Amino acid sequence: MSRQASPVAIGGFVLGALALIVLAILVLSSGTLFRSKTQVVSYFPGTIQGLTVGSRVEFQGVPVGEVTEIRLDYHPNENEFLIPVRYEIWQDNVTIAGERTEEIEGKAPLRYLVENQGLRAQLEVVSLVTGQYLVALKIQPETPVAYVGEDKTRIEIPTIEAARDRFSAMMQGLDLAALTNKATEAFEAIKSAVSDPALRALLVDADKTLLEFKRLAADVNTGITPLLERADSAVDDYAELAQIAGRRLNTLADSIEQTSAKIDTLSGNIDRQVVPVSKSAVDAFGTVESLIGEGSATRYDLDLLLEEGASAARSLRLLADYLEQNPDALIKGKYGGR
Repeated sequence: MSRQASPVAIGGFVLGALALIVLAILVLSSGTLFRSKTQVVSYFPGTIQGLTVGSRVEFQGVPVGEVTEIRLDYHPNENEFLIPVRYEIWQDNVTIAGERTEEIEGKAPLRYLVENQGLRAQLEVVSLVTGQYLVALKIQPETPVAYVGEDKTRIEIPTIEAARDRFSAMMQGLDLAALTNKATEAFEAIKSAVSDPALRALLVDADKTLLEFKRLAADVNTGITPLLERADSAVDDYAELAQIAGRRLNTLADSIEQTSAKIDTLSGNIDRQVVPVSKSAVDAFGTVESLIGEGSATRYDLDLLLEEGASAARSLRLLADYLEQNPDALIKGKYGGR
């Protein structure tokens, strides 16, 4: 006689099969099974509270991977703890474009970004309410590099101290007790100053001064109103004066224009009269030049006249010299009356 199958076993088998099917659907639909990945590790200083397995890895807000493992390693020789955070970068979410694509891809893009461009990892808060954190990748080459180098199977990305760690270190350096005592002393000083009779008297004087100032402002307003009216009247007078001056300037400008026109007319008349005179003078100079020019008859006669005049002048000079030496020659004659 055959043994009857147990309903519990059949139900467990069916539930297990359904669970496997659902798991396969989730894995295949997410694409993580066939996705190309780069294994990365970072050693964050301080606490990693809020970071869990499955936390996002982002670069400028773009999801590029997720955290896969968080461990705690103790080194007794150095008496220190290291917290390696292992995560994966999805290569399909990061593409390289440009002229140097082949050169960078041949050097492992992620390692190239770490060594040449200053790629760093830092913990950033996702929500202050839930306290969740993620791994943010940043390009900050100016930050110091500190490699741990324990995991040789993964690319190590140097880390930057989280903002909360910096704030915690700053708070640890503060003397809260001294700050509290100083704050208490300040409040006590304020309290004693407020209850001081001198301060109250000062406040009363301040109230009186404020009232006096209000009265002064009212008096000033009362005095300013007539002054403003006079100023308006002066402005009106000035505007009228400007109009009169404008009209006179326009009349003067018309007179200047008429005078300029008359000067232009006189200049034209002078030009018309001067041109013939200039022409006549030029003609006269031409006639004179033709009379006394080289080779002309007038020039020849003039030269003869000048030569004869020079000879006559010499003769007169000789006669004058002779008479000076022989003053009685005019009476006795040239040879003394012989």
